[in-house]
Amino acid sequence: MLMRLEKMLSKCRQVVIIYLKLLNVFSATDDYIRKLLGRKPVLYRLEYHVAEHCNLNCKGCFHFSNLVDSKELPSINQFRIDINRLSLLFENIGIIRLMGGEPLLNPELTQIIRVTRETFPKAKIHLITNGILHKKIVGNLLEEIKSCDVEVQVSLYKPMVLKRNELENFFREQGVRYWISNPIVYFGKYLNLEGNSNPKQSVSQCHASRCTFLQKGYIARCPLPFNIRHFNYRFGQDILMEHERINIHGNDGDGYSIKKRLRRPMESCRYCGNIQWVEWEKGVNGVDNIRIEDFLRN
Repeated sequence: MLMRLEKMLSKCRQVVIIYLKLLNVFSATDDYIRKLLGRKPVLYRLEYHVAEHCNLNCKGCFHFSNLVDSKELPSINQFRIDINRLSLLFENIGIIRLMGGEPLLNPELTQIIRVTRETFPKAKIHLITNGILHKKIVGNLLEEIKSCDVEVQVSLYKPMVLKRNELENFFREQGVRYWISNPIVYFGKYLNLEGNSNPKQSVSQCHASRCTFLQKGYIARCPLPFNIRHFNYRFGQDILMEHERINIHGNDGDGYSIKKRLRRPMESCRYCGNIQWVEWEKGVNGVDNIRIEDFLRN
């Protein structure tokens, strides 16, 4: 089964490589025209952790949420400052993904949604959840999701596969726009502690390489420069990626220069190797029992 999956993913990877190259050409052309017209650039995608911790504990979680053993939530005031700054740098953001961790664990989610919509009225806003806490989408949160035209997107992991109909019925009854993924039965292991991978090759196969990530006044082309701290702390590593973050409040230039930097592979991409696909599993209870091997490709 895994060999068949690898062959299929290999073909898909080639399509993705071509798509990303075309996307780069389109983005650069669009930026050139907008600059000539005296307009600000468009950022096509932004991800933001509404919560660092999670309630599912996926083994080998790409965002390392299974290594966060206590509640860790962002500052709503910091988010407001950051998202307002992005509105000065960019004319619009195509898709804003509010995620985690598990975003429904944040009691301030309603405010975060409101601030996001007020700041970027034309953006598509997606709330990414594992669906376990879907019944919390009621009251003020439900009204905010509907009034702000937020699409709830469920990543359908194994524990929720048999509850797909329940999820669909709930969202329909609540009048919520929703999308539910196909069952997620495989996870990718990609970390290379030797740091000797080719950054360009790593980017060409990385599903997160265009997931511009925001946290505490900085953005980067993927979540790793922010989330690797969980991995370092838990396993006593010192993978340094902070230098890849771009200070949106500093002297890193305008939106065009920031986008140009985001298009380049990070030097830290050398820590990501060829993805090794393994069956999805729920992690063991307690972060002290999680193995470093769950994240490292063989």
